[in-house]
Amino acid sequence: MAAALLTIALLWQVVSAGAAVFVNPEWWAWHIATVHWFDWLTLAIVVLAFIGGMSRGFKVLSGAGVLLIFAQYATAGIRISATFGAVAALHPLSGFLLFWTLTELLRRGVRELKT
Repeated sequence: MAAALLTIALLWQVVSAGAAVFVNPEWWAWHIATVHWFDWLTLAIVVLAFIGGMSRGFKVLSGAGVLLIFAQYATAGIRISATFGAVAALHPLSGFLLFWTLTELLRRGVRELKT
C-alpha cells in the first residue's frame, strides 16, 4: 500500500513539474512543497519489508528507493552550484528510476503476497 501511495505521489510530481514548465512557473512551489508530504514513505516501505518478511530482492529494492529519494534532494539542491550545476540534469533521471523501482516493488509485492 505504501508503494502504491508513493507511486501515485510521484505521478503528481511529474504533473506538477510539467505544469510548471508548460503552464505556469508558480507550479514549482507545489512541486517542491508536496514532496515533503510523501518522501517519508520510502522509509516506511523498508520497515514494512522487514516486518512483513518480504524477499531479499524486495528489501534491496526498497532500500534503493531511499537512496533514490536522497538523489532527488541532492540533484535538486545542486542546481545553484556553479561547479556542479549540470548534475541537476540527473534529477529527472533519478525520479524515473525511483518510479521504476516503485512499480517493480508493487509487482513483486503482489506476487509475494499471493504465495
